[in-house]
Amino acid sequence: MKESTINKASNKPLASVGSLLKEAREKRKLSLEDAAAKLFSDPDILEDLENNIFEKLGGNVFIKGYIRNYSKLLDLDSTELIDLLANQLELEEEKIVLPKITEHLVALRIIAIVSLILLLVTILGMYVSHN
Repeated sequence: MKESTINKASNKPLASVGSLLKEAREKRKLSLEDAAAKLFSDPDILEDLENNIFEKLGGNVFIKGYIRNYSKLLDLDSTELIDLLANQLELEEEKIVLPKITEHLVALRIIAIVSLILLLVTILGMYVSHN
C-alpha cells in the first residue's frame, strides 16, 4: 500500500520531497547506490533529489520522471510527491513556443518565385543568344 505524504486534514505538506524520499529509502535500509542500481540511474541524481537540488536535474519533465520512478521503488504515492514538488517550487508547466510557420512560408515563397523568374530569364536569354 502506498504511503501518504500529505496530511489530508490540513492539506499542508509534512516535509519536503527530498526528505520524504530519503526517509523512505532509509526506512527500507537501501543505500543510495543500491537504489540507483535498481533504477538504472546515477547515485548523484538520487542524492540531488533527496537534497532538493533540482537545478542540476534538467527540466521539470525530467525532475517529475525521476521522482515518479524513485517513489515507485520506495512504494510512495508519486502523484502526491509531484503535487508537493509543485507546491514546494511553485513550478509552472513549461510551455513550448513554436515560431509562426506562416512568416517563414511567406519568405520562402518569395525566394522561390524570384529564383524561378531568374531561372526563366536566364533560359530565355540563352535561347535568344543562340538563335
